Amino acid sequence: MSSPQSVKHGPFHWEYLVFGNGPELLLAFHGFDNNADDFRLFEPLLGQQYTIVAVNLFYHGRSYAEGAPDQLQFRREDLQALITQLLERFPHARFSLLGFSLGGRICLELVSLFAGRVDRLILLAPDGLVISPWYVFVTRTIAGRWLFRRVLRRPQRFLRLGGWLRTLGLVGEKQYKFALSYFGSGPQRELVFKVWMIFRYLLPRKAALSAALKQHPVRTDLFFGRRDSIIRPSFGIIYQKKVDAQANIHILETGHNLLKPDVAERVAAVCSRQ
Repeated sequence: MSSPQSVKHGPFHWEYLVFGNGPELLLAFHGFDNNADDFRLFEPLLGQQYTIVAVNLFYHGRSYAEGAPDQLQFRREDLQALITQLLERFPHARFSLLGFSLGGRICLELVSLFAGRVDRLILLAPDGLVISPWYVFVTRTIAGRWLFRRVLRRPQRFLRLGGWLRTLGLVGEKQYKFALSYFGSGPQRELVFKVWMIFRYLLPRKAALSAALKQHPVRTDLFFGRRDSIIRPSFGIIYQKKVDAQANIHILETGHNLLKPDVAERVAAVCSRQ
């Protein structure tokens, strides 16, 4: 593995790591509260087939943005500029994409931007297949951001409400525990705010994605955990209908966390098929 490197566009800085030295290029993007080093588990499985470039998203590793995240506007044009600069450092004309959770949303945007150069798209419990109107409300409206800050400063009422809804059966046990993991501590709540805000304008657009895939079909594999209460397997079917594109859907006997050895083995087996 080489030492960490970085790319910069305007106020936006992304750190990346490189694993393996295969003849093909694979760009990998992690989820919330993960990091680029988590993709190290793919090196013994895919390192001879791919040169794996794993990016640390904002506020993970040493990636950062200059300025307050709710004041910055990181848009698809900025993503395109960062990735273009990154690709210039490698001699590959084409590349594949691997994204977990939030990283899946990044990959969906990149497909619409670079479909003519993408060989394969591998998404693990990807965010962005279905856009929550609540996410749009709390990140892109004045009232929503006010409410969001209020919840993050004083999460006790929110968590009590969640517990009440859980008691009534309106919120599942796993969803409640997921909320606790996000809002349980001050640093974690701060990270949620920063990440949700910096990526608020990076929401895959059905029309752009559909048009790109019709002109340049990309082999797509979607992996879901059967017990994932956040990114449900049914989202894969919704994705196919929205973009009118085929995808291979793989359902695994697990929850949301798909960055683990047994899943990596399944992904490697899929990648070995031409």
